[in-house]
Amino acid sequence: MKDFYSELEVKPDATSEEIKESYRRLAKEYHPDRLPPGTPEKARRYIEEKFKSLQEAYSVLSDPVKRKAYDSQRLSQTKGNERDLGLKAKPSYSTQDGSTWPFDPDKIQKAAEEIELRRRRIETNYNQKIEQVKSELKRNLILIGIKEEDARVDYTFLTRDENIQSCFVFLFLGLLAFLGGWGWIGAILVLIALVSAWSAFFESGYSKEQVEKAKSLQERAKSEIELREKEKSSELSQLTLYCRSRIDYFKSLPLESLSPEFISGLSGEDQLFLLTAIKERADAEKLKEDLKLAAGIAVGIGILAVLFSLGGGFYPH
Repeated sequence: MKDFYSELEVKPDATSEEIKESYRRLAKEYHPDRLPPGTPEKARRYIEEKFKSLQEAYSVLSDPVKRKAYDSQRLSQTKGNERDLGLKAKPSYSTQDGSTWPFDPDKIQKAAEEIELRRRRIETNYNQKIEQVKSELKRNLILIGIKEEDARVDYTFLTRDENIQSCFVFLFLGLLAFLGGWGWIGAILVLIALVSAWSAFFESGYSKEQVEKAKSLQERAKSEIELREKEKSSELSQLTLYCRSRIDYFKSLPLESLSPEFISGLSGEDQLFLLTAIKERADAEKLKEDLKLAAGIAVGIGILAVLFSLGGGFYPH
């Protein structure tokens, strides 16, 4: 007798809403249409059968009358295992011929999430440091009399004298453009000259001392931000190199060493690296059929599909 509760990954006392929610999630995950191109035929059949089993389980458990009859039969057949009722059943990950699949999807998924979390923590940590540098720069610029809207790293400070010089330069270039027959270019240059004149005579320009202090503070902040960016890039590269080295290690192992017993004993992280290595190995076609099938199923149920979506492989980039 099939365990429909196990199939839908819910407890026997699950509500109708919980059953519906779990079915929708699993049906989406195992839908054959989500299989990527090139999925092995055996893996495709596995997914199709899994999808049909989900539909069968939901058709029974979603109907109150059918569910009651099913529960009655189920209880009579599991009389000696009452303590197991109510426990959330793990989904079955066996191959088509009934042999055990050595990979643990839950461990693999958790390992991938932990690696992605490490990457995000590195980025968040350094982004916060960069924002702190910008905030400190803004406070220091305001303290020397710089307007709040101008107190930023990328603002170009000019003294009133520099604005006046800019005005004459653009005005001269504009006149040359008019004389050379480039009227529209001349008009633009004259307009820029007028803006410079406005800045020089009508806006409250900054003193030479303020501009020098502001530029010094900006340069210091830019140097610190550049340093933080390099440190962030370095840490991300180290994480990438670590992941890459583990994948290359598994790519170098002799095929005969990749037994189900060996794989089962690996951590979730190393199982993840091994699956990645299998996809990259030039001699992957020589692998045992159950390992090729396992890798194909991993893609089919979305484990590797999610991981590889992080860019160039699951490892940080």
